[in-house]
Amino acid sequence: MIAAGVIVLGSALDLPLVVMIAGVILMIFAAALALVAVALTVRLRTTLALDPESITIIRGRRRRVVGWSTIDIVKRHGPRLILITKPGSGADVTVINPRAQTDATFSALIVEIQQRLDANRGYRHVS
Repeated sequence: MIAAGVIVLGSALDLPLVVMIAGVILMIFAAALALVAVALTVRLRTTLALDPESITIIRGRRRRVVGWSTIDIVKRHGPRLILITKPGSGADVTVINPRAQTDATFSALIVEIQQRLDANRGYRHVS
């Protein structure tokens, strides 16, 4: 908006050419910044799908399916949730929480993962 205003005012008030060039440069910078923001949003978006047998992690075009039986340890390290797989089961998986550490959705995800792991290992809730 500011860049467009500079361009319009520069031509309407017959200001020096430098003002018009500055407006165009600001417009190009704003467009590039918007393009980078969209690209990063698409690239950094992570989708998790949990089913009784596995967890599927989708990041951009990459898709990874990790069976519950191949997960050895689950750790939370700040905004990261790390699924450490058993030796020989592939690389570990890291899920980053882009929100605050007290995010209810991320906490619910951790609880659901714990329940799925317990079910896979045959653990039951004792009352």
